Amino acid sequence: MRDLTIKDWPMFDRVVRDPHVCAMMLETILGIEVGRIEYIDDEHSEKPSLYGRGVRMDVFVKSGNKVYDIEMQTTKKHSITRRMRYYQATMDTAALKEGEDFDHLPESYIIFICDHDPFDKGFPRYTLRHKCEEAVDLKLDDGICWMTLNAPAWDKAHDESLSCLLRYIHTGRAEGDLAITLDEQVRLANTEEEWKEQAMGFMTMEMDQRVELRAAREEGMAQGLAEGEARGKAEGKTEERDRFQALIAKLSSEGRLAELESVVDNPDALNILMVENGL
Repeated sequence: MRDLTIKDWPMFDRVVRDPHVCAMMLETILGIEVGRIEYIDDEHSEKPSLYGRGVRMDVFVKSGNKVYDIEMQTTKKHSITRRMRYYQATMDTAALKEGEDFDHLPESYIIFICDHDPFDKGFPRYTLRHKCEEAVDLKLDDGICWMTLNAPAWDKAHDESLSCLLRYIHTGRAEGDLAITLDEQVRLANTEEEWKEQAMGFMTMEMDQRVELRAAREEGMAQGLAEGEARGKAEGKTEERDRFQALIAKLSSEGRLAELESVVDNPDALNILMVENGL
């Protein structure tokens, strides 16, 4: 069984839920003093309404009147800013009690750590804030900051601690206090075979669920989404499902699940990947 890296979400969640490590990471990324962390929840879930789509946040943090969501993103997706928008709405909805004034909304930071360039502009860090197009000097006091990191551009980061963090994420080379601390925690976790086996199972199960959802959506196009999803669950393992399962197992054992994530919503590319792996 392969060792997990900081880019595998179970490992990322485990390491960053340590308050000291989490504070170090936030201060390195944001360049601000975070202060005492009061609450950390890995795999934090929110569901804004009974029928609305819920979200699972990798690491959700509270510190004073500030909240932070830190996400590890290993594959490129075109909807990253819309995903941030939905996370923001969900966080804001959960932040206020009934009757509370909007002034009580906490400052919020949504951070996506990417092992790719999310906007193809070459910057190691992208800071996204709302602005007024008619008055660019007008500062909007909405308390919102979105940020994405581009790990492959680690050598372009002017801040040394940020550069070391991005290099560790992209290459696994640990230099600097934060990266060394992360690497020590990762190595320690990898010595726990029972936890590692469980983590690999979670990753495989998540991927399997995404494959099932894709298949249900395809059926839904022809038969109606609700009917397609119901029949997809009832039919059990088909020949295609067996191929999916075999591909998941093969890529998981080789540490290549990210390859499947990038094509799981593209039937043609997914089939090519299966053929390339002899399935």
